[in-house]
Amino acid sequence: MADAIQVITLTPNPAIDHTVTLERLVPGAVHRARAEQFEAGGKGIGVAAVLAALGVRVAAGGWLGAENPQRFERSFAQAGIVDAMWRVPGRTRTNIKLADAALGETTDINLPGIAFDPVLQAGAEVGLLQTLVPLVGPGTWVTLAGSLPPGVTPADMARVATTLRGHGARLMVDTSGTALRALLAALQPAPDFIKPNRAELEELVGRPLPTVAAVADAAAQLQQDGIALVVVSMGGDGAVIASGGARWFAATPRVRVATTVGAGDALVAGTLGALIAGRAPLDAAVFGMACAAARIQRIAPGLPPLPEIDALAAQIVPQSI
Repeated sequence: MADAIQVITLTPNPAIDHTVTLERLVPGAVHRARAEQFEAGGKGIGVAAVLAALGVRVAAGGWLGAENPQRFERSFAQAGIVDAMWRVPGRTRTNIKLADAALGETTDINLPGIAFDPVLQAGAEVGLLQTLVPLVGPGTWVTLAGSLPPGVTPADMARVATTLRGHGARLMVDTSGTALRALLAALQPAPDFIKPNRAELEELVGRPLPTVAAVADAAAQLQQDGIALVVVSMGGDGAVIASGGARWFAATPRVRVATTVGAGDALVAGTLGALIAGRAPLDAAVFGMACAAARIQRIAPGLPPLPEIDALAAQIVPQSI
């Protein structure tokens, strides 16, 4: 169908992101803020926003607190994102981000999400699947991104993902720590695409990865375990990409950094958007890196026009390793 959903982003633990921009963050000092903004946040929400900006038909799924969904509802409506969030009792959390304008760094203070007891979790899972299953068509991508709220386990989310895959969805996973390890153990077959950063990959494989070659070896092992595309983000150092039995290192374009908020979401969204457009995995990951490089140059959310992103992508030349 022409209007079929191409990507469903799953955000189990969304947040309202309250970003406060400071001239410079000095611990223990009194600060006068330069600006503040509020956004509907959470990894999957950020991915959905970038996908919508790229013209991809996307739905945002997950769980929202019924007491304060308005900011998310407005954001979805403005961006053209299909609202597929299931409402649960309580308030969606707020995360605080302190943006240091001088250093181009952001300090995150993440609050816990709504606590799910067994009864709430069971009902929330049923409600979410009732909402999402009708949106899945052959080839629909589902992204499972971010942290889990208290009371929701990796096994719960693996069950949701497995149900959606049973209806033809492809799966992308972008989480970390014990949740990532448990999800990869529970999901059979393995996800189609994952995007850990270097620290997350080190935690997953249980050893330091001090060199690009070591990162590439770990990424290649994950691909041998059945994950078709592995993109390991290394911040300003670039990314390692493993696909089709090969692996590459790609350096990040040198750009002015206004904030690092949303860079990972832009990388995921850009890669997915390019895959949907029919690009090969390597080219798709390079386009995702260009989206991330474009995102970090601005405090406000969003991307520049496509020609600017393509110009950044042209600066990224992967090297086989």
